[in-house]
Amino acid sequence: MRFTLLFIFVTLFLAMNSFAQIDRTVEDILDQREVKKFNYSLTTSLYEAVVINMQFGQSEVISNSDRQALKKADIFQVDLVFSNFPKEFDMTELNRKRIKVVQSLRKDAVSNPAVKWRLIRQMRCKNEAEAKVMFHGIVIHYRKEQSSDVAAVDYSYIEKVLPTRRTGDSTSKDVKPLSIKEAKKIRKTLLDSTILKVLDRNKWDDMVVVSDMTGSMSPFIVQLVLWFKLNELEDRVSHVTFFNDGDRTPDPKKVVGRIGGIYHHEGGEYGKTRDLALKTISNGYGGDGPENDLEAVLEAIERNPKAKEIVLIADNFAPIKDMSLIDKIDKPVRVILCGSVVGMNIQYLELARKTKGSVHSIEKDLTNLASMSEGKTFEINGKFFRIVEGRITEFNRKKPKLKHV
Repeated sequence: MRFTLLFIFVTLFLAMNSFAQIDRTVEDILDQREVKKFNYSLTTSLYEAVVINMQFGQSEVISNSDRQALKKADIFQVDLVFSNFPKEFDMTELNRKRIKVVQSLRKDAVSNPAVKWRLIRQMRCKNEAEAKVMFHGIVIHYRKEQSSDVAAVDYSYIEKVLPTRRTGDSTSKDVKPLSIKEAKKIRKTLLDSTILKVLDRNKWDDMVVVSDMTGSMSPFIVQLVLWFKLNELEDRVSHVTFFNDGDRTPDPKKVVGRIGGIYHHEGGEYGKTRDLALKTISNGYGGDGPENDLEAVLEAIERNPKAKEIVLIADNFAPIKDMSLIDKIDKPVRVILCGSVVGMNIQYLELARKTKGSVHSIEKDLTNLASMSEGKTFEINGKFFRIVEGRITEFNRKKPKLKHV
């Protein structure tokens, strides 16, 4: 009897933990394929970065642009940068020390598989002198923690970039609506175009558009609202739903399915959509990381039971808080992932697969997830996935062995 109870307990324990996230190790990162670049250059157009400079061939930290920023930052990518001198030399030992520097700053930057690591070997050096003048070290990319301050910045940015009206000089009495010509000029100034390109590429009609309005989404919100102006003559949108994960409800008081902070309007008129976006942002900024995406989708479907297309504008960095509601969704959800340059959040892939929808990045449309069979592998945005026991799992390609000198 005792043996039977022990066996049942062990079996249950193993079953429960088989679904738990497995922490990544330093060795797992070292096992990744290297990315070869002629020369590394840092670009931080949408997000922040902390730069840790290191001497050629060394792992000690020389300078750190902002250690304090890393304590509460939402880290999503780490670049480990080194040079190809000696040529094709195995840098494993040196890189191990450098990775441990990051580990000492934030353990989860190493252990959390959701944080993308790139091992970048710079090829523009033929000798030690050329190698020494190149950048060596760590670049940690992150988003600022959600807060009322971030929401205020988002609000001001949208107001500035997307005016409701255009006026003449200060003495003019003429007030004219923002023109499509002016909207096209604004489009050319944007640093990202994910939403614009996906919606231009996919000619969906009678859309119900559901969008996350929480912290740091302003570059994408601007795109979405601008798209309404650029396409106002096509009448492709029947309903708009924006959400902010519960207005300003304290996180401990949020109940899945009843979180709120969801706002609606019929049609896709530019001015009303802009005003609704600003209202949603001003009433809440999200609080904790996970968002109430599915509650918002379900509200939108309830108001539009005959809708042909449910298009979800989602934050790739924010987990879905209410994934338990997925079985209630009876329409395909087309997910446009914002911030997916560093990979794809598996929850949104699962959402599209289980609702027979699709997932879209700036360059790629993944429309056949629901039909993928067991063992099928696929790649999107540099990340590799496989269907294992009916679930989408991520895997890394192994790097080739390099020579020791």
